[in-house]
Amino acid sequence: MRQRLCSLLALIALLAAACSGDSTDSTADNAAEATTTEAPATTAAPETTAEPTTTTESTTTTAAPLADLELLGAGPYDVGVVTIEIANDANERPLTVDVWMPLVDGTTGDPHEYTLIAGSYYPSPEAISATPDALATDGPFPLVLYSHGSGGLRYIHSSYTETIASHGYLVVAPDHTGNTAVDVIAGSGTDPELTAWNRVNDARAVLDAMTDPANEVTAPFQAAIDPERIAVTGHSFGGFTAHAIVSGFSSTFGSVEGDDRVGAIISLAPFTRPILDDEQLAAIDVPNLLIGASDDITTPVDPNVDDPWELAVSEDAARVVLVGAEHESFTDVCKMVEALPEIDTVAPFVVEALEARTEAGCDPDDLQIDRVEDLTETFAVSFLDTIFKGGQMIDPDAVALPDDALYERRGF
Repeated sequence: MRQRLCSLLALIALLAAACSGDSTDSTADNAAEATTTEAPATTAAPETTAEPTTTTESTTTTAAPLADLELLGAGPYDVGVVTIEIANDANERPLTVDVWMPLVDGTTGDPHEYTLIAGSYYPSPEAISATPDALATDGPFPLVLYSHGSGGLRYIHSSYTETIASHGYLVVAPDHTGNTAVDVIAGSGTDPELTAWNRVNDARAVLDAMTDPANEVTAPFQAAIDPERIAVTGHSFGGFTAHAIVSGFSSTFGSVEGDDRVGAIISLAPFTRPILDDEQLAAIDVPNLLIGASDDITTPVDPNVDDPWELAVSEDAARVVLVGAEHESFTDVCKMVEALPEIDTVAPFVVEALEARTEAGCDPDDLQIDRVEDLTETFAVSFLDTIFKGGQMIDPDAVALPDDALYERRGF
């Protein structure tokens, strides 16, 4: 379980939200009445020899109890992080991108500092700052793109991105310029339609750069990336990003075709309705995993998880609803708030704004964050390993699922 040490950077969590028959059993007892008939008296009853009776005992076979769901936790690789800049030519603005990578054994370094502005950061308890020459050499690895929620930042869910990388994936996450916490604070955020258009272009630009051997910025990563194994995952508005990059998206700003390089998607408390219509949701034909929160009132399960589950035509698909979780349960907001007492100086408006976000996931009555992390990471890594590494997706007929994870799947 992670104990995150936050600093003034805690304000990154601002506005991480996307946008704003009973049956009755009856038993019939049909016992027939017994009728006794007296036999006539006889003076000498003939002797009879009874045939021996063989009694066969019925054997009841009890199925062995199902094994408990095994929580995966961190994988076998240490994780390094490096921050790069990637150009988004379609929207003519640079993208700040974090790259989480599995490291070769024995790599050492300082805890990575997730930095908002110079002098304002929090150190990762798991990942170190590293350079591409420290990448593990047993790749190439699948590439996973993470898209943050509205008003978030690229590392708003670093516990998630770090864990995926530790299981042998190269994970990249851009700041969606115009829709980050910095933009919200500065009052420079873009309207939702432009934000949606930008997000899909951002995702394509990052995938273009990370799979382009001629790109000078990403060239050091090329040998470690398998361009035939790509997934996109995201939270809230980032869940929209994951769906829209596969389905394609149109707005007054133009149209973006679906990207056939993407082989799987995972969306966490996704924002899908009404921004995506039935036709777009029905265009999702790649393996997909939907994870929602039962108490989410920002992007409720119905319709934001239910509709994609019903309309997608993916042969392999799964959905999980975490009972007692809320919208911010899929970010690191709660861990940041826990660390506030350890911070010497934090601007009061930051504390006030951050604590306001805790209403959507950090209440003692909510599903605890450590538990949300464990379940989310277990289902996500199992899904990715099944699609890209020949693993076996969690089978509800073979595993005793906990009461706080409502799970169903098809295919696999």
